[in-house]
Amino acid sequence: MIKSEIKKPDTFLYFGYGSNMLSFRIHMLNPSAEFVTIGWAENYRVDFIRYSSFWGGPTATLVPTANAHAWGVMWRLHNDDLAHLDLQEGVEVKKYFVTHLLVHTTHMGDFTCRCYIQRINPLPRADNEEIPIERWPSWALKEIMIYGAKEHGLPDYYIKNLKRLKHNGEEGAIRTWCLLDRYARNMPCECRVPGRIPREPLKLDNKLKKDFRWTTEIIEQKD
Repeated sequence: MIKSEIKKPDTFLYFGYGSNMLSFRIHMLNPSAEFVTIGWAENYRVDFIRYSSFWGGPTATLVPTANAHAWGVMWRLHNDDLAHLDLQEGVEVKKYFVTHLLVHTTHMGDFTCRCYIQRINPLPRADNEEIPIERWPSWALKEIMIYGAKEHGLPDYYIKNLKRLKHNGEEGAIRTWCLLDRYARNMPCECRVPGRIPREPLKLDNKLKKDFRWTTEIIEQKD
């Protein structure tokens, strides 16, 4: 993709640095999202604050930090998904605020992208300062970020830094979603078990999946 092809009418560019680096995650609520490229924001670092019951730990944010940088994924979304993205990030309930960051790319130059930063940010810390446990992400959020980074080919050193993050061991509601999605796509086991009463396999239709997505939206708004 060349630079002139990136911007299209009725679309906007979005920089995801947390769970929305993973394609499956962002497409849950924003089906129009198209991968553009990877890039980084200068003088920012990724940190975690404000507990989320959905994730089972604090959620990601960008903290202004001199001489630091945060890698992420640049997406192109249709304007119709703008409200969905704001809802997912909790803009209306004042969890995150909208900003526009200059995102640098390796081969295509710089782009101004929509981005979300928490309204309550952690205090500055030194490189070797111990991170308090309340700012450790959940196991689920850490794994989703690593999967997203690997999926889109973020630099190896950055992926190693993500792997070094301490986590609180919580799986959050993401485990429930993964189980539901797996069950919807794969037939359940029909092994013959002594004493088992034969039943028709449960079918998880698209309506139920949509209801679950709506439930996750409500949970995130309440966090």
